[in-house]
Amino acid sequence: MSWRKMSWRMTGFDGVPLTRGGWTFFVPGSAARFSNGYRERVIVSALAAIDGTLATSIRRSRHAETWFEHFEQVGGPNAYFKVLDPIRGLNRIRWIFKRTRAAHVASISESLRGDGVGVPEILLLGAERRGGREIIVTARVDGSNLARYLKRAKLASRRVVLRALGAEVARLHRAGYIHGDLTPFNIFVTGLEPPQFVFIDHERTRRTILSRFERPRMRNLVQLGQLELGGVTNTDRMRVWCGYAAALSARRRRVVRRRVAAMLAARIGTQRKAAAVAARASASVGQHREARGS
Repeated sequence: MSWRKMSWRMTGFDGVPLTRGGWTFFVPGSAARFSNGYRERVIVSALAAIDGTLATSIRRSRHAETWFEHFEQVGGPNAYFKVLDPIRGLNRIRWIFKRTRAAHVASISESLRGDGVGVPEILLLGAERRGGREIIVTARVDGSNLARYLKRAKLASRRVVLRALGAEVARLHRAGYIHGDLTPFNIFVTGLEPPQFVFIDHERTRRTILSRFERPRMRNLVQLGQLELGGVTNTDRMRVWCGYAAALSARRRRVVRRRVAAMLAARIGTQRKAAAVAARASASVGQHREARGS
């Protein structure tokens, strides 16, 4: 992908382009406050993440791999490096006339920040000129993701944070946004008095007219409540719902709550069935191998 095409798709996002090793990188204007040494280290680490040689691998998902690097000694924030796989199959058609995924994250992050929603700072963006991969480098968020926070939080703090989270998600929807993957692992608790949050992973987050409709909003709540985390109860889920629904009328609150509960139960049931099938398949393979070895 040429930089001309990428820059056209990033209209309105200030920064400096540069090319390294078959990649076109984009250093956002906000990163200019960091030293040249720090910015160079970020680029070098980005190339290492791209090659799969960066020291700390965090997670491999279906469509990306995330890495982490420490930068305290060079005067800047630690960073996460998310290397996005090329878009495959029919999905490529959907992206022909769209911005790159990295450009979309840059744009939606600026929009969210402008509306007072917490998002990570972007340190570097990049697109492979041939091959279709992309990279998004963001500063490490201070705090804990919601899943980790809930494991160690005291009950009183937990109650306050969960209600505040519901209110924050409601504010996100009122501003016109639908998060692409609103799980507890993509929400960071960064403050407690009052509770503050940062939302991460915005490749599929959209500011869309669909936010006016109930079903997309409810799907976000289902994403948030579907994971069966240790220690998370239905009462905890209700606290999030109470914070979310505070602005609804009592009648509307009951109707929407029943709908969310039904969607959530269906999603959890589907996941349990899939997990049971996978467990049986794994056990069957193990028994087959054991029989062959006997």
